[in-house]
Amino acid sequence: MTRLAALVVVLAACPKGDKPKETGSGSELPVVSQFADAAAPAELSPAPPLPAVPQSLPPLADNPRVTPDAVAFGELLFFDPRLAANDSRACATCHDPARGYSGSVDPAADGKPNARRTPSLYNLAWVKDLGWDGRAANITVMLPAHMKGQLDALEASSARIAALPIYAQHIARVGGAPAEAIVQALEAYVITRFEGDTPWDSLERTERLRPGGNASNPIVAGYKLFSGKAQCAQCHTPPLYTDNRYHRILATTGDTGRGLVDPKQAGAFRTPSLRGAMTRGAYFHDGSKRTLDEVIAHYQSPQAAAVNPALAKIKLTADETRQLGMFLVMLTNNRPPLQKPALP
Repeated sequence: MTRLAALVVVLAACPKGDKPKETGSGSELPVVSQFADAAAPAELSPAPPLPAVPQSLPPLADNPRVTPDAVAFGELLFFDPRLAANDSRACATCHDPARGYSGSVDPAADGKPNARRTPSLYNLAWVKDLGWDGRAANITVMLPAHMKGQLDALEASSARIAALPIYAQHIARVGGAPAEAIVQALEAYVITRFEGDTPWDSLERTERLRPGGNASNPIVAGYKLFSGKAQCAQCHTPPLYTDNRYHRILATTGDTGRGLVDPKQAGAFRTPSLRGAMTRGAYFHDGSKRTLDEVIAHYQSPQAAAVNPALAKIKLTADETRQLGMFLVMLTNNRPPLQKPALP
C-alpha cells in the first residue's frame, strides 16, 4: 500500500474534524495492513453428505470412522502432494481417478521401484484384507504403513499439514491427533469410492423383467458367456465382480504374492473387481496387459493353461470374444473427469 493510499484510509476512519495523531518522529503514519484478516481463515462450510451406496452393490453397515467431516478432509489430502516427504506426489498421482483410482507400476516417493501395479480403490469397503497379497488385516492397519512406504512420510508431513490454518480446522472437526485424523480422513475418503449402477446394472434390471432375456442382444450374450462358458464369474463373482480370493494366473516372476502370507498360495494374487475396469489401462498385478482384449486373449492362451490347468477349457470364438468384451465395457460408468479440489 502506498503512503498516499494509507493516508486516505486513515482519514476516512477519523471523525469529522479530527486528524491522525502524529507519532514519535512527527512524520510517521499509523500502519494499515492490507492483510489484516489473513491470519483468521474463513470458517469451514458444513461437509457434504456421505456418498450414497449404489443400488447395485451390497448394503454396508455403518462405520463410525466414516463421517462427512472425515470424507471432506480426506478428499483434500488425497490430492495434496504435501503429504509426501519431498512434495513429489499425492495419493492421486498413483491412484489416478481418471483410471478408476488405479495406475501402472509406479515408483514410490523416494524413487524406489514397486513390483506391482497400483490397484483400484473402487469398492474397498467390501474388502476385508488389503493389498494384492492381502497381508494387511484392514485399511486402518494398512494406511499408515502404506503412507510411510509410498510417500516416505507420516509424522513429519502430519505436522506440516496441521500447521496450515484450514487443515487445522479440518483436524479439529475430525478429532484426534493430527496423524490420527489424517489417517481416518484418507480411510473415509478411499472406502467411499464406489463404482456401481453401471450401464450393465441398468440393462440387467431390464432383462430380469423380460422372460428368457433378449438373446439377440450381444451384451446379454456376453454376460451369459461371462457366467458360463468363459468361466469368468467363478472368480469375478457378481455383484462386486470379485471373490476377493487369490488365484495363480501368471507364471511366477519372483513375486510370491499371497505366498508371503500363506506359502501354499505362492504366486497367487487377489482377484481385482471388474467394476470400472475399462478405464484402468493396465491389468493383472504386474500391469503386463494394457487392454481388456489382451486380458481375454491371455485366458485362452497356452501360457495361462500351463499356470492354471482349469483355464485350458476356455475356448471362445471370435464372435464370443467380441460379445464378452462388449459386456465388460458395460461394467464401467462413463462419467466426466473428476475435478481436483482447490487446496489450501
